[in-house]
Amino acid sequence: MGLDRQSASIDRTVTNIDAAKLGLEPKEVSVLFSDIYGYRRLTRNLESTEVAYLLNEYFQSMVDAVYKSKNTFEKQIELACIRNSLIVVFGAPEYLANHPWVSLQTAVEMTQQLAEFNSRRQGGNQPPIKMGIGINSGTILSDQIGSGRRMAFTAIGDSVSLGYYLEGISKQYGCEIVLSENTYRACAEKIWVRELDLVRMRNDYTPVPIYEFLGWRSEPISQQKQQLIEHYDKARKYYMNRQFPIALGEFATVLELDSNDKPSALHLKRCQKLLKEPPADDWDGVTDLAE
Repeated sequence: MGLDRQSASIDRTVTNIDAAKLGLEPKEVSVLFSDIYGYRRLTRNLESTEVAYLLNEYFQSMVDAVYKSKNTFEKQIELACIRNSLIVVFGAPEYLANHPWVSLQTAVEMTQQLAEFNSRRQGGNQPPIKMGIGINSGTILSDQIGSGRRMAFTAIGDSVSLGYYLEGISKQYGCEIVLSENTYRACAEKIWVRELDLVRMRNDYTPVPIYEFLGWRSEPISQQKQQLIEHYDKARKYYMNRQFPIALGEFATVLELDSNDKPSALHLKRCQKLLKEPPADDWDGVTDLAE
């Protein structure tokens, strides 16, 4: 499968201009953003043709994952590949009732496709690629926008922006899939997560909780992962209650279970700093990512 087929859904040639809707319409959707970690470092020493080949192979795998859903919901999913990013909207142009669930299933399929892609790269002595995924569910304004016979699907709004920010957060926290509260709540009974943090994306944003997807509840998780979730949740509660010495101990316990757990390492450093420099009385535990 080439990469040309997904462009048909994003960038259409409209044969009946009178049928194109005018004006932006509110739609309830889930927006998925994914991006390659360390893209500049990965491609720094590659020729332009090598970069093009790498991206083509990578997007081939990711689009294959999306099309497992899009073949079922052809008119309810839009996607675009931009530079080294993939953007997918679930629930447009037509409504998709279970868009949070379909978006999360697609994200997991993308991680599985990436694992297969990296296995092939290792066979050629090439470094593995890492990616981050952010998903938010909410209201967007969308339409087919353009001029003349050339039209393109456009989506705007805070829900789109939040999905974009969540993808960036996935890199900062070292997580593959990060969910907004709306997406998490819609899937809560079927998935394992941990609340990573309470963050403010920009100065004009209300703080929002963010969640890391850890697995399906239909599948057993290891005792180690159960303990990790338990201690991390405890640590977060102590942290938000300003009980920094106890929180520090719980985050340290998580790192004993998994020394590579970046969210715990980030929080442990925050606890150490807050113990040295106690916060103001109005400290609310929000991590301001705008700073």
